[in-house]
Amino acid sequence: MKLSKILQTSLVSSAVAVSLYVGEQSASAASFSAEYPSSNSTVIASLGEITPGEFGYFWSVQRGDSITETFSGTGLNSVDSLDLNFNISQNFLALDTSVLWDVLVNGIDIGDWSWSDADGIGNFSQSYIFPEIIGGGNYTISMNVLNEVPRGFGSIAIQTGTATFSTKAVPEPNYMLGLVLTLGMFGVTSSLKRKGYLN
Repeated sequence: MKLSKILQTSLVSSAVAVSLYVGEQSASAASFSAEYPSSNSTVIASLGEITPGEFGYFWSVQRGDSITETFSGTGLNSVDSLDLNFNISQNFLALDTSVLWDVLVNGIDIGDWSWSDADGIGNFSQSYIFPEIIGGGNYTISMNVLNEVPRGFGSIAIQTGTATFSTKAVPEPNYMLGLVLTLGMFGVTSSLKRKGYLN
């Protein structure tokens, strides 16, 4: 193989490698975190906000017990995961009794969770992964009670915590950069051909 042919092959291989590498660098994730529940949440419960940063008491699907809040300007065009982290601050549930919850993002059911008498009080933390939800930066979290705890069998209260939305970063900008670099290298190859360095 002539030296010029080797050089040409090397330039083309380098162009492709740079394009692929630059594109792959976009595979990072973006996220948005905020207080949830918070004083901005719409809370349906027996009392609502019990004390600053504490909400309850939750036990009734018939009443529509729920915690709903909309987060605007998150900077995320779409989301595909949600992390919830907060404290169950009071638990008056009777033996073998649970409060069941459904979790929705923009009205789409992404999962559920439950809390029983045996769980006592303490931290609740759960991650949900789901098909991409496109909200254009605006996302509403709703936690809705799914069952009716019989009267006299207790309830729970929840303290302010955090909600974190995440999404995979959009790769197009880096792929465009890779394309520019690739075209640039092919331009160098053409120039070398015109000058007789390549055939």
